[in-house]
Amino acid sequence: MEQADLVEYVKQLETAFSKTMRKIGPQLANLADGLTPPQFFVLGFLQSRQRTVTEIAEVMGVQPSAITAILDRMHKSGFISRERSATDRRVVEVYITDRGREVYKKSQARRLHVMTHYLGYLKQEELDQLLRIYEKLSRIIEEKPAPLIK
Repeated sequence: MEQADLVEYVKQLETAFSKTMRKIGPQLANLADGLTPPQFFVLGFLQSRQRTVTEIAEVMGVQPSAITAILDRMHKSGFISRERSATDRRVVEVYITDRGREVYKKSQARRLHVMTHYLGYLKQEELDQLLRIYEKLSRIIEEKPAPLIK
């Protein structure tokens, strides 16, 4: 494909994505019990096991100091608990609480409701194509990161 054609597709995709997210974003952000989207992400990351503050910061792409305020609010709301590591007192381990699991589950159900509403208008073939394209794009992003422009 010619570069100019590809650029035109990118512009059209950006427009469609922006339009979609302006409409659906607030609906997806309407989470249970005042949970914010970053907090939802953290609770999702904590579902399988406790994590360190550093691990949470890395997966969110921020410095550990930047995640502290989010974790402070989550702790105050009762969504998480924090403890110093028994083996290394410098390390803080973060655990999801029962309240955190409940709020995550409710929020996840709200998001699922919104997405099934809109995706329900697509035919199965279109859903299959959409899924294949997103999975392929995800693999490409993982395997071939874009070079940084200086």
